[in-house]
Amino acid sequence: MNTLQLSLSAKLLDNSYHLKELEQFMCLNGVKEGQRFKLITCTMEGLNNALMHGGDKLENIILMAHCSQDKVMIDLLNQDDYQPLPEVNDYPNPNDEGGRGLWIMLNWMDQVTYEPSVLGTHLRMCLLR
Repeated sequence: MNTLQLSLSAKLLDNSYHLKELEQFMCLNGVKEGQRFKLITCTMEGLNNALMHGGDKLENIILMAHCSQDKVMIDLLNQDDYQPLPEVNDYPNPNDEGGRGLWIMLNWMDQVTYEPSVLGTHLRMCLLR
C-alpha cells in the first residue's frame, strides 16, 4: 500500500496544490480517471465541510491517501470537536443551501466513516478499484 500524507493549514486551503498532489499520487498509482474525479470531489467536500462547520480549534487538517490494488482510502483528520453527521436518506432539495456534499460522499464512496479520534475528528472515505 502506498501512502501520501499532507498537513494542510485551514487558513491556506484556498490554494489547490493539495488537490494537484492528490491527483498526481493517484495517477502514479494507476487510479482511473473516473475514480480520481469521485475521490477528489469527495475530498473537496470533506475539506469544505470541515472549514464550514469547524470550530475555533480547527487550525490544521491532515489529508492521507492510501492506494492498494483493491481500494483507495482518503482520511481527513482535524482537531475540531466531534459532532455526529445528520441523517441523509434522499437527495437533498435543490433549493436548500447545503446537504449535497454529504449526499455525494455517501453515494459515490463504497464506505464512509466519521468518528471521534484522540485529537478531534476522523473522516474516512473508501472506494473499491
